[in-house]
Amino acid sequence: MHRLEHGVHKAFYRASHKPHHRFTNPRLFDAFNGSVADTVLMILVPLFSTANLVHCNVWSYMTFGTLYANWLVLIHSEFHHVWDPVFSVVKFGTAADHHVHHKLFVKNYGHLFMYWDVLCGTYKDPTTVRVFQPKQLSSPRRVD
Repeated sequence: MHRLEHGVHKAFYRASHKPHHRFTNPRLFDAFNGSVADTVLMILVPLFSTANLVHCNVWSYMTFGTLYANWLVLIHSEFHHVWDPVFSVVKFGTAADHHVHHKLFVKNYGHLFMYWDVLCGTYKDPTTVRVFQPKQLSSPRRVD
């Protein structure tokens, strides 16, 4: 769905997903800061699809929704997590992977998994991109 938003048409991208990309170094809750169309496509469609493809009880569905929402928050987080090295090996999306996407826009589309990015040639290793930029501190000015 994310790749679709980027590639269908420039006008569609501008109206739906581009407002979310104003965050080039996203923070924890920027995951849910986007347009209405983006929210429908990136959150409601996956939840609706899951409900109709995987027949399960309401508690399992609510658990999936909770885990999915938390995952979206974590990949937009400004923090490295202790499990990131393991997730990188098994190609689960990490905050660093998704920060690459917010920096370059045409790499690392995956939210949960990076398998499709690897297969389609759109994966960019976060260690090759300056992902988390430290804040530039200006030299203190002396006030007399």
